[in-house]
Amino acid sequence: MKTLFTFILAVIFLNTFGQSNVSYLFYDACTQKVIEPPYFIHDFESDTSIIVEKRKSIDLASNYYQIEAQMNRNEMLTSFWFDLYLYEQSITDTLYLQKPRFFGPKTIHPKPEEFKYYCCGELCNGTIEEIDTNGIIRFKGQFSNGIPTSNLKYYNSTGHLFRTEVYVNGQLERIK
Repeated sequence: MKTLFTFILAVIFLNTFGQSNVSYLFYDACTQKVIEPPYFIHDFESDTSIIVEKRKSIDLASNYYQIEAQMNRNEMLTSFWFDLYLYEQSITDTLYLQKPRFFGPKTIHPKPEEFKYYCCGELCNGTIEEIDTNGIIRFKGQFSNGIPTSNLKYYNSTGHLFRTEVYVNGQLERIK
């Protein structure tokens, strides 16, 4: 009986104290304001997605998750993705939404040519380079009428390259 009681207490303790309380805000580089949209947390271990409403926090177990924030513009939609490795007890953070954004229609089965890059509402043309408020480059790419003509390079908040999207004839070939 004593062993069973100890086991039950251990399970309750691990479920209660092995969780992190998380909440996120988003910094919109176009408006230069902090916004609080609802967002999704994708849990790959349990193959579930959780919608987190504005100004809410959620308890999650230590694990790997992806956060997805969506924005609408007219009849177009874009998504931002962030990797999340939870190991702390409580996390409140602000995630950065860059200026160049890949928008596509909300319709089912749209044509590939309907997907284009926009920079703060304007179609991307020429070289687009986004520099953070601290002077560090965040994004660099070349476009023609919203279509990439060279590789797109994404940098983290310390200026280190963390993702390169390779485009051939305006089509995404691979991500490095």
